[in-house]
Amino acid sequence: MAKHTQLRHRGSQHPAMHYQKPKGLKRFQLMISLIASAALAFGLWAFAWYAASAWVKAEITDWVDLQRSRGAVVNYTKLDTTGFPSAITVIVTDPVFQGAAFGRALSWKSDQVRVSAKPWMPWRLNVVASGKHDLSFDDGAQSWRGVAEYLSIQTVLGGIWPQSLDLDVRGLTLGGTTDVVMEALRLKAQHDPDTQVGGTGLALSIVGSGLSLPGVLPQPLGPVISVVDIDARVTGAVIPDLGLGMIPHWQSSGGMVKLDRVKFRSDPVGVAAGGTVSLTKELQPEGALTAKIEGLFQMMEILRAKGYVSDGNAIVATMALSALSKRPPGGGPASINVSVTVQDGMLSLGPLKVMKMPKFNWGLVEMPAKPSAPPKPPEPRFKKVPDVF
Repeated sequence: MAKHTQLRHRGSQHPAMHYQKPKGLKRFQLMISLIASAALAFGLWAFAWYAASAWVKAEITDWVDLQRSRGAVVNYTKLDTTGFPSAITVIVTDPVFQGAAFGRALSWKSDQVRVSAKPWMPWRLNVVASGKHDLSFDDGAQSWRGVAEYLSIQTVLGGIWPQSLDLDVRGLTLGGTTDVVMEALRLKAQHDPDTQVGGTGLALSIVGSGLSLPGVLPQPLGPVISVVDIDARVTGAVIPDLGLGMIPHWQSSGGMVKLDRVKFRSDPVGVAAGGTVSLTKELQPEGALTAKIEGLFQMMEILRAKGYVSDGNAIVATMALSALSKRPPGGGPASINVSVTVQDGMLSLGPLKVMKMPKFNWGLVEMPAKPSAPPKPPEPRFKKVPDVF
């Protein structure tokens, strides 16, 4: 009995029961497992990266195909994908665009455009187009050539218009027909084509300084925008697929522009305002704003000298509104708080009608009138006789 117990006790001490792997073997197995895990992770990342890069490239080529289907000419020399394993970058060499924009024929080209995206958000594109730019309108009637120190667009592409857009321009200088300068400009937009009556179809934010944009400002205000800061919401259906029919459709759906904040300075005028603007059935602007204006009387004199405001209206407005102007306690230019309305084609400051608004056609082509029926031939003044034959 004792012998049997002793044998069983010795069996429990078998070396296999207490075997420990050598430290070298443990390190080797750990290294193998880490390498296998890293290889698997790298393979998955490579697959995801190339799938995302294919998405980005398809976004670009789909946009190109869409523009071509709308009659535009879009060309480039090369389309290269780089950046693995970090950010996806598509380099577009010698891009060229020729097509309709802003109701005019636009032609643009550059040396290079870089389109990048994060692999986990390939639909959010960052477009960098710093460098040389050639731009012209209407077959060279107006043309510019110059350099942008920094120009980027962060966007989520949609149909014709992007769903979101964030434009950042710094140090843009273009020379040509007239000089175009942008010290700094930031434009943000959010577009929802499915919005109907009452909703916000388009939200805009514009912040800029040192902007020289010939043709954008009325001549009396001068060529340079010192400061601009605008927050606006466009309510109603904003559907770019309708082409030129977008504006009439937007107007008929009760569309309105809500100006939440407008700050603007172009010497000698400074404006801080807010209000709403819409279009009449004739597609002419009408609206009401509450504004604080600096340099109003200098602007009135310039408008009178240029012929935009009659002498009588300028004198009456200056005399009536001068009593409402105030100067800040510490000194500075006088300002006036006044309501600004546009109704029935007239611009009014308070109760005073100041000037007639110009007509806007928005690039729409008027339909030709139906041809009238040809006039009836006059009655003969001779007596009808039977035919001889």
